[in-house]
Amino acid sequence: MTTNQLSPALPEDRNAHRPAGPLMKIVRLHFADPMRLIGVPMSIFATTTAICVVIMLLLRAFVPMDPAELSEGFRYNQAPLWCFGGYFVSVGAMAYARTMPFAMGMGATRRQYWAGTAIALLLESVYIGVAMTVFLAIEKATGHWFTGTHMFDVYVMGNGSYLDIFLMGFGISMLTLFVGTMFASVFVRWNQKGVLLVVFGIIAVFLLLAWMLLTLGVDVVSFFSTDIVARVAVVLIVLGMLSAAGSWLVLRRAPVGR
Repeated sequence: MTTNQLSPALPEDRNAHRPAGPLMKIVRLHFADPMRLIGVPMSIFATTTAICVVIMLLLRAFVPMDPAELSEGFRYNQAPLWCFGGYFVSVGAMAYARTMPFAMGMGATRRQYWAGTAIALLLESVYIGVAMTVFLAIEKATGHWFTGTHMFDVYVMGNGSYLDIFLMGFGISMLTLFVGTMFASVFVRWNQKGVLLVVFGIIAVFLLLAWMLLTLGVDVVSFFSTDIVARVAVVLIVLGMLSAAGSWLVLRRAPVGR
């Protein structure tokens, strides 16, 4: 009797060799270069924080003001609001240019590619929201980077609220990433002329919306009078969702590999 005959048959793990679904393959494709979506944003946050600390040290050395007043003035710092938005627009735009022809060549449908890309960008937005929350916790724990420098504990990000800074980080990331994908899909389908027309169209829509709100007497200011940071974040998220929907409407008929 052989050893194989004596050994009991082990139950087969059906999930051990199950191939990843098409959506997860596309998500992994976007994260194949971890530096682009994970390392660079952290570098941007760390570099911007370091610059703000240097500015604070220079102010404390050469400006005859009380350090507490300087620290309080740094609460108006808007660096976390603007430091990574432009980069994320380019990331969203390059997402299609870098991966779409390859994914379609491997058999993915346009719907699968769009959905996988949307999942990847939503995961990236959650990552940024969590990262900014962690940076805020470190900032508070170190007495604002040991110098009184406010980088994440600022008014525009919720004035120290962990929930608000997460929502703002998520909202800014989602909006900029999906705006990038929307313009990328427009470029893939209609080239530069399409991008210009969409830009003018968006401006016209916002002007028309502003005119309607003023004509109807809608008090927009009162809407943002309470919980302003959280409500601005919700508006950013809604605009990001609209951008994602717009990218799908354009991408579904866009040629591949233009």
